[in-house]
Amino acid sequence: MASKAGVLEWFKFRGKGIGYFGYAFQRLSGVVIVFYLYLHYIVLSNLLRGPVTYNDIVGSITYGPYDIFVAFDVLLALVIFYHGANGIRLALNEMGIGLKHNKLFFYLFEVVSMALLVVFLYYAWRFIAVG
Repeated sequence: MASKAGVLEWFKFRGKGIGYFGYAFQRLSGVVIVFYLYLHYIVLSNLLRGPVTYNDIVGSITYGPYDIFVAFDVLLALVIFYHGANGIRLALNEMGIGLKHNKLFFYLFEVVSMALLVVFLYYAWRFIAVG
């Protein structure tokens, strides 16, 4: 069991490097992705009740008055792109690639992933606007 002082250390950001934040956000984004996966399974399990029930539930989620789930989809894409880019960086680090320039690799992979996210969102928006 972790001590109280150990848990409180997680929230002290002074003197922490980019590696600390990369580690913390990698774990947080992983938890968000797993949460979404289970939520997705719950929604898909409504197919067992029949297509009408499933279509009613998906329709009520997708076409709400504020389209908040479109914003959630954008945030999910952000989390997935971040998690993927940081995961590739961490895998390269495990192979000994980029250890001397860890901060540069972090920023490089995140800039590339955010550029890919913008391209993805552009085409996703075109797809939604057409449909």
